[in-house]
Amino acid sequence: MADSSSSAASDENRQKWIDIQRHTFSNWINEQLQSTAIRNLSTDLSDGVVLIRLVEALQGRRYYGKVYDNNPTEIQKLMNVQMALDALREDGVKTVNIGTHDIVEGNTKLILGLIWCLVQRYQIASKTKIPPKKLMMAWIQSVLSELKLTNFRTNWNDGKALSALLEYCQPGLCQEWRGLDPGRAIENCERALLLAERYLGIPRIISAQHLASPHLDELSCITYLSYFITKNGPGYRATLQRAQMILPDTTVTDFETSWSDGYVLSMLVEAVGGQVPNMDQMRFDMYKECVRNISSALEAAADLRVGSLIGPDDIADPQGEHLGTMALAAALCSVGPEPEFSTTQCFTQQQASLT
Repeated sequence: MADSSSSAASDENRQKWIDIQRHTFSNWINEQLQSTAIRNLSTDLSDGVVLIRLVEALQGRRYYGKVYDNNPTEIQKLMNVQMALDALREDGVKTVNIGTHDIVEGNTKLILGLIWCLVQRYQIASKTKIPPKKLMMAWIQSVLSELKLTNFRTNWNDGKALSALLEYCQPGLCQEWRGLDPGRAIENCERALLLAERYLGIPRIISAQHLASPHLDELSCITYLSYFITKNGPGYRATLQRAQMILPDTTVTDFETSWSDGYVLSMLVEAVGGQVPNMDQMRFDMYKECVRNISSALEAAADLRVGSLIGPDDIADPQGEHLGTMALAAALCSVGPEPEFSTTQCFTQQQASLT
């Protein structure tokens, strides 16, 4: 009897996080399409038409094959879905274990898995073998070191972590985050989501009730937070600004090409107290020289107890992903003193209108 009750409770909890994930992923799709195309994720992709439009939006191109969008038959639905899956596979998206019938027949579990693959590939733009979850957590732990965050579930329920992230991205936006009452979790989350949308342009693809729920699905939380770390997102810009403040005489424009020869990384390591050997003898003419420079900088960073989840080759690739380098830069910035910002009073005044 006890086993039966435990199993029923487990099934109920599982259904709750599935519902949260389905809600968040539906909102993410609608945000990509700038429409309300998805109301029921299990059925609204079944004819393949919305899926084709989603793939087109994510890849930034149109497909000129025949799309059956006028009351398609079962075979035509399968052909539409196949067109979308083929386009994803050609673009390097691994669609293992999902076929056309799974989408046409509305297999919720596999459809959610497919959408998560799209989030990783096109939203987070993960290209390394390191799971994006791990890279994101490394960055978050560096920029919010005071909170000792360890997960994308319970750590975010009371709204304090998200509020602290807003303050990191825009000093003055949420100065009171330390004093938030954990007992008012939904209210805290609602306010943070509203501020993020209004002042940082982060779409509200997750609800305050879901963010505060003990059943919060980590993929939903990651998908929402990924808007902060996309290229030129508010978290990206904030970390870049901190690196630039520590290196006022060095131009740091991004987390890709600016770091690929090892010079900026070496300068940052030295600025926060490390010692990179033979910096004055560094050469930048060849790729292998750049890799060597980065290796030296990473070894010096390790002496400061700052490790990197990505290797020299990843950082040296100017076309590589930015998140690994961004996480490393954030970790190095956290070693030195917190930069002083001139807090803009207008944010405090603007927040008053939200209370």
